[in-house]
Amino acid sequence: MIEELAALAPKLADRGDDIAAARRLPDDVVSALREAGAFRIAAPRALGGPELSPREQTEVIETLSRYDASVGWCAMIGSDAPYYGSFLAPDAAAELWPSIDAITAGQIPPNGRARSVDGGYLVSGRWSFGSGSTHADVIVGGCLVTDGDAPVLVDGRPDIVVACAPATSWTVLDTWYTTGLAGSGSNDYEAEELFVPKRHVFRFSDPVQRPEPLYGWPGMFFINMAGVALGLARHAIDEAITVTREKVLMPEMVRLCDTSRARLAIARAEAELGAARAYVYDALDRFWDMIVAGQDLDVDIRIAVALSRAHSFQMARDVAESMSDLIGAASIYQNHPLERLVRDAITMSQHIATQERMYEMIGQLRLTGTSAMPLL
Repeated sequence: MIEELAALAPKLADRGDDIAAARRLPDDVVSALREAGAFRIAAPRALGGPELSPREQTEVIETLSRYDASVGWCAMIGSDAPYYGSFLAPDAAAELWPSIDAITAGQIPPNGRARSVDGGYLVSGRWSFGSGSTHADVIVGGCLVTDGDAPVLVDGRPDIVVACAPATSWTVLDTWYTTGLAGSGSNDYEAEELFVPKRHVFRFSDPVQRPEPLYGWPGMFFINMAGVALGLARHAIDEAITVTREKVLMPEMVRLCDTSRARLAIARAEAELGAARAYVYDALDRFWDMIVAGQDLDVDIRIAVALSRAHSFQMARDVAESMSDLIGAASIYQNHPLERLVRDAITMSQHIATQERMYEMIGQLRLTGTSAMPLL
């Protein structure tokens, strides 16, 4: 699968301008990704999927993101169906996702309201950052359960559920006008009194319904996220290397690659990427060993997984900006690859799981053993 996607990815790179201009993945790009298996990477073997390990999934996302960050981002988000479906009864999951190549979009934070009615919930609200919403088969939305206008409490805490429904049940709004990840189609979406059967609603505290280790941790849908950052940083360095070999500095009349400034910048960027990549894959391997062995995840491994992910996105932003600084004025034009990469890196580093404030939450976990961030 990785070899097939690696062969496909350079072709997708040639579509970068089309993808960014459309502010979504074009239909033929989605079809190519679906056919190559990009959206089935987490699907169970029992259902015909490859059930890739966290390392393997991250390698897939890294491969795609090396050529286009929006493509990698949408593959990362769109492949989450098996994780959400693992909280549902198998027949209920099959109703929503009859194919292992079905694509999922949506936002987990409870920006909606779910009112309990006979047989399910009436869901209303508006959600942001629905990456892949324009080509999704299923969209999910986090909701606060309410009784009238009052939130329902369970053990003194608000009851929060995730509602899953066919994409056609939601209204996707044309709101994705951003500086970066332009092609990800991360639009707002909304619903008004949408009936969602109880069997299509889950809580992250629910026991999973699948026996495989891959579905044994509630936050597994974050597990391959660092691949986007690693791929983008590799792309930025490769672009900069190409330019330094071609650019002649005036009035010195020397190639940029022959200057100490370029050599230092490239070497430092390679070291930053290499260190971040090693941290990510070391954490994923140790995490997976514990999951497969049926061990409870201790604080150390939870910190390593979360911190390596957050660090990889900060690294990607630093590397993209440093490569742009190295190349100079040419990189400010919209038709220059580094200009788009800088914008992509800035945008994706604002995700809730990669923001600077994530370090504070991880630090809290290290110091106190608890964190305000769910699923950390």
